Amino acid sequence: MDAGLSHSASAREHMPMIPSFVTAVPTGKEKGLFLAGDLGGTNFRVCSTNLKGDHTYELKQSKYRIPLDLMKDSTADELFAYLASKVKNFFEEHHNEYSGESLSLGFTFSFPVDQTALNRGKLIRWTKGFDLPDCVGKDIVELLQKHIDALGVKVNVTALANDTVGTLLSRAYSNDPSKTNSNTVIGAIYGTGTNGAYFETLENIKKLKNIDVPKGAKGIVINTEWGSFDNTLQVLPSTKYDEIVDKETANIGYHLFEKRISGMFLGEILRVILIDLFDRGLLFQDLYKARGGSLPHRLAEAWQLDSEVLSYLQIDDSTDLKMSELILENHLRLPTTKEERLAIQKITQTVSNRAAYISAIPLAAIVSRVKEQYKDDEKDFEVGCDGSVFEFYPGFQAKILEAIKLIDPLKGENKKIHLRLAKDGSGVGAALCASLA
Repeated sequence: MDAGLSHSASAREHMPMIPSFVTAVPTGKEKGLFLAGDLGGTNFRVCSTNLKGDHTYELKQSKYRIPLDLMKDSTADELFAYLASKVKNFFEEHHNEYSGESLSLGFTFSFPVDQTALNRGKLIRWTKGFDLPDCVGKDIVELLQKHIDALGVKVNVTALANDTVGTLLSRAYSNDPSKTNSNTVIGAIYGTGTNGAYFETLENIKKLKNIDVPKGAKGIVINTEWGSFDNTLQVLPSTKYDEIVDKETANIGYHLFEKRISGMFLGEILRVILIDLFDRGLLFQDLYKARGGSLPHRLAEAWQLDSEVLSYLQIDDSTDLKMSELILENHLRLPTTKEERLAIQKITQTVSNRAAYISAIPLAAIVSRVKEQYKDDEKDFEVGCDGSVFEFYPGFQAKILEAIKLIDPLKGENKKIHLRLAKDGSGVGAALCASLA
C-alpha cells in the first residue's frame, strides 16, 4: 500500500492505490436529488437517488443494453451520444416536472481511467469487449457532458466514480452509528472480481504532491485495486493449480490475489484440480472408459465450471450427496460415484475456505492502518461489502471473520469488526459522489 501511495507510475510490484478525489465520507445527513450513470459492461444503468438526510434514500433506475455495433467498429461520439440519449429518456420519464437548477450526475465508468480530479479522467484502455480506438486518451466526463448538452438536458456530470468507492460511500450513508455503534471504514467487493476502497490521510499519499487537492481536505478516498496485491507472490499461497489458471488468462502474472479468491476464478480452480486428479488416475476412470476415452466437454474445457455450482456443492448434506449428483449432471453432464462426490465436496470446501481466509488480508491490513484515525472514538469498525460471492456463497462471510480474528488487527482494543452488505454501490455511491462535488 505504501509503495502504491508513493509511486505515480503503476508497476507490477505494488497495488495502484488510485486517489478518487472524493475528500469526505458521507455522514447520512446529505440531502437532495442526484443522478447516476453506470457503464459497467454491456449495460448502461441510469438511476436517481433522493437522499432524505436520515440515512435513507429513494432509488429509481432503468437499464439499457448497449448495442453491439456501438461497442466496436464505432466512434466515441456515437457511443456517448447513445448514453446521453438514455440519460435524457430517464430524466423525461422520471423527473420531467423538475424545475430547479441542473441536476448533478455521478458517472461510474468501470474501465481503466487516469483520473486527475473528481470530474476529470482520461480513458487508458478499453476492456470487456469494447474497442473504440478514438476514445482512448479522451476525457470521458467531457465526452458525456458534450452529448448531454447537445440534447438540451439539465444535467451536469460532476463526478467520475468507481464502484468500490461507491460501495464505501453508499454503506457510510446508510449506516447510522447511533444504531450500529460502528464507523464505516472500508468498501469492499467480493464478486466476479475483488477490490476495496478506504479513506486515507493526505500526508500518507506521497504521490499527490504535484496535484491540486481541494482546500481544507484532510484526506482522500483511495481505490486500492487490491486484486493486484502481491503479484510477486512473496506471501500469497501458490499451487500448481494457481499457475495453470494464471496461464489461461489474458493478464498472466497480474491480479494474482484476485485469481485466488473471486467468483470468476473459483470454478476454474476446482476444474483444474479435478482434471489433475483424473490424470493421476484418482477420479473418473470408469466414466472415461465408458465414454470410449473422453470426459464431458464442460469438465475438459477451461472456464465451463461456474462458481455458483460450488456454492451448492459446498453445503450439500443430502444422503450420499444425491443433490450434488444432480447438480454435477445438470451443469457439467458429469455422472459421479458417491466416493467421487465426497472428494469433490472436500476439494470445493478447501478452495472456498482458502479464498475466504485470504480475503481477510486487505481488510485486516486497512483496519490496522486506519485505526489511528479513530483513536478517540470507541465505536466498532464496519466494512460495507457488495458482490455475489460475499452475498450468496455459503459460509464465506463467517470464514472471513474467522481469519480476521486470527490476524487480530485491533489487538488490545475493545472494538470489533463487522461485515455488512452494501447495496446499490454503483448507483447510490455515484450519486453520493455527485453530492460531494
